[in-house]
Amino acid sequence: MRLSNRTPRKVTLNLTSLIDVLFILIIFFTVSSTFLEQPGIELKLPEAESSKSHTAQKIIIYIDKEKDLFLNDEALSFGEIVPAVKSRIEAQTEKSVVLRADEEVPHGFVIKLMDELRKNGIYKIVVSTVKPATVNRK
Repeated sequence: MRLSNRTPRKVTLNLTSLIDVLFILIIFFTVSSTFLEQPGIELKLPEAESSKSHTAQKIIIYIDKEKDLFLNDEALSFGEIVPAVKSRIEAQTEKSVVLRADEEVPHGFVIKLMDELRKNGIYKIVVSTVKPATVNRK
């Protein structure tokens, strides 16, 4: 009886095809994912310790330093904002409005806008803030 004295072959794993598939998956997910774009309105939001992140809403009112009003990307006057919000909120299930006002906007102006919204049946108003930067206090 004759036994073979051959050494066993080394098993190699070809990673080229695996890397190709991973790169294609990465490209697919980056291209197909949706990105939330913020409009080009420059705001410095006020800071609040109890600030929470919220999901993107369809109705966002922006107020910049000069008290200019924007409904999502559309610039509107004070008289036009409430009817535009009312027409858009009817299609929304949650019926909420996000209010993003620059910290330099007078408080009275923000309250006046909130009052007009409430007079027209829009009660769920989310005021957007940011968390303050952590500072070491001694």
